[in-house]
Amino acid sequence: MKHTCSTLVLHCMDFRFIADIDMFLESLELKGDHDVVSIAGAAKNIADPYDEHDTELVYRQIEISKKLHGMTQVILMNHMDCGAYGGSKAFTSKDEERARQLKDMDHAASHIVKRIEGVTVVKVLARIDDVGKVDFEKIA
Repeated sequence: MKHTCSTLVLHCMDFRFIADIDMFLESLELKGDHDVVSIAGAAKNIADPYDEHDTELVYRQIEISKKLHGMTQVILMNHMDCGAYGGSKAFTSKDEERARQLKDMDHAASHIVKRIEGVTVVKVLARIDDVGKVDFEKIA
């Protein structure tokens, strides 16, 4: 069994998304080819952490994946209605919430590529509808 992987996936720990994240990664042919860091708020831990140690924890996990498994891509996945942001109710509109998520992912992505040489970042925003269907949007 190989001991390398191409990708690290940084996503929120929210249980509502886990099965769909697995299917999404399988659709990208990343099954068995990714490390996972699951932490409340995902990109928020770099862009707007509760504590500076949260940021260092995330960076350390990415650095370990790079060092031990040779990964070269980070999928940075945030989601709407995230409790680390106070949920959707913390925003005046879905547009405001989406804008904040995108801003934080952009901030985190730029800092990851500056800090960890040879890594690219793919940003994904997930949404869940009222019946539990999850949609994933790749952000340019």
